[in-house]
Amino acid sequence: MQPDYRPLTPDCLDAMLALEQAAHSTPWSRQLLASCFSERYFSGSLWQGQTLLGFYIADQVLDESTLMNVCVTPPCQGRGLGRRLMTLYIESAMARQVSQLWLEVRESNQAARRLYLSVGFVEQGRRKAYYSSAQGREDAVIMQKAL
Repeated sequence: MQPDYRPLTPDCLDAMLALEQAAHSTPWSRQLLASCFSERYFSGSLWQGQTLLGFYIADQVLDESTLMNVCVTPPCQGRGLGRRLMTLYIESAMARQVSQLWLEVRESNQAARRLYLSVGFVEQGRRKAYYSSAQGREDAVIMQKAL
């Protein structure tokens, strides 16, 4: 059965926070997630019944969008949900007349980097020592896609 696509709403915060904490080594806080329900942001999610499987959050300023967060529940990682969320993000951005997409990803997150490259993002630069990690600091790879 294919997961259902739904926009995120503030009613999803508990499920978003639980998923964020399960999937990320440095998860966003409830307050930060809640702050993404303003006019500047757009988002989407995949659900199986009442279970949140994954979501994305992006912002838009003029004709540019930055993917702020993408998250897939650990048991479903590697099953194409990340690709589906990226496709939904790109389609939503196009509908909003965005011309440039941007994101940052940990240098060590090879799976995510491969996914982003496969949907047309290209590496544009790095932010040195941007992320904290168990080994200290880690570079962020900046990626861009023109629409």
